[in-house]
Amino acid sequence: MESRIPSEQECLELMAEAGLASAVVRHSISVKNFALGLADDVERRGIAVNRPLLSAAALLHDIKKLDAEVCHGIEGGDFLRRKGFPEVASVVEKHCLINLDDPSFVPKTAEEKLLMYADLRVSTGKIVSLDERFDYIRKRYRPKSPQELQEYLAFAKKLEWDLFGRVDGGKD
Repeated sequence: MESRIPSEQECLELMAEAGLASAVVRHSISVKNFALGLADDVERRGIAVNRPLLSAAALLHDIKKLDAEVCHGIEGGDFLRRKGFPEVASVVEKHCLINLDDPSFVPKTAEEKLLMYADLRVSTGKIVSLDERFDYIRKRYRPKSPQELQEYLAFAKKLEWDLFGRVDGGKD
């Protein structure tokens, strides 16, 4: 069976089916818009981006945010596979920093990297720096240790370098 990427309308219907709060829907739309804008910069560097895949994955990346028992990225991927969207599932399940200790969940493709990076930069409806976002993460989610948070920030800055060839926040 050929892999299919859901349309934006199908993504919105899946989000409604999952019962996502309007704040999560707004966040996902902001992540999609920011990720697609960042894709322009990445493509100028000669890196191909599957825009329909990136768009769908960005819209659906938090599909299990509210009811995940372990990791919403992995559970979102499982949900999307069951719905017949394995390619989108593969991108969605790699957007969570907490899974970086498992090599199978480290983002490798342009779409995976762009989704993780865009999600890290969108906070409460606005684009913020990585430092601002990690300050929010530190306060909101209370990582296991300051060292763990520093490792995540270092990984995010490596993503920035991989995608844009610089560490300065990408497009604002």
